[in-house]
Amino acid sequence: MPEFVRSGASIHYETAGSGPQLLLIAGTASDNASWGPLPALLPGRQLIMPDNRGSGRTRMEGPLTLPDMVEDCAALLDHLELDTVDVVGHSLGGYLALCLAATHPARIHRVVTLGAGTLDSKARVLFRDLARLYFTTPPEDWFRLLYQWLFALPFFEDEAVIAAAAASSAAYPYRQSPSDFARQVAAIDNAPPVDLSTITAPILAVSGELDLLAPPAAVA
Repeated sequence: MPEFVRSGASIHYETAGSGPQLLLIAGTASDNASWGPLPALLPGRQLIMPDNRGSGRTRMEGPLTLPDMVEDCAALLDHLELDTVDVVGHSLGGYLALCLAATHPARIHRVVTLGAGTLDSKARVLFRDLARLYFTTPPEDWFRLLYQWLFALPFFEDEAVIAAAAASSAAYPYRQSPSDFARQVAAIDNAPPVDLSTITAPILAVSGELDLLAPPAAVA
């Protein structure tokens, strides 16, 4: 199991493919498995996919902060003896990717953010409520609520599809615990702003027109 230790955490990561390295940073409640379809779609690239603190097979104790998660990514590059990489981040991972490019500009060649933007007050209340409800709601029901904010209308046209997805999410062996989801949400609430002026890499920010959490107007 590939991992390394940094600052009270044992950071798990996966790699796939070969070629120029591409660091993929997952979002809230997600781990490296969220990138599952990409290796076949990106031939000629080596994908590096860590589990953030508070998710997947990464184990840690103590407080969870987003600056620590950023430095975990930099330490992973050191661990793999990589000087520079391209980086893609989804949702929270997009924020982490921008922070990484801002604090370690010489190590990041290009940045792509996917559905990563400034959270408005409505989205923040949503995440806090989801964190609170996760402790008392059956996991399958909790995922069904979460899907309302993640998936487009066609997903909801077949109850069997919804039920199967919720059952699969609930049964995932590395499913994020309610306490770790709450810790990630608290860390997001206390996240410092990104100093974009220090980023030297080109940035491509991608957002879906119907994205409920990070619509185009909210994307940095």
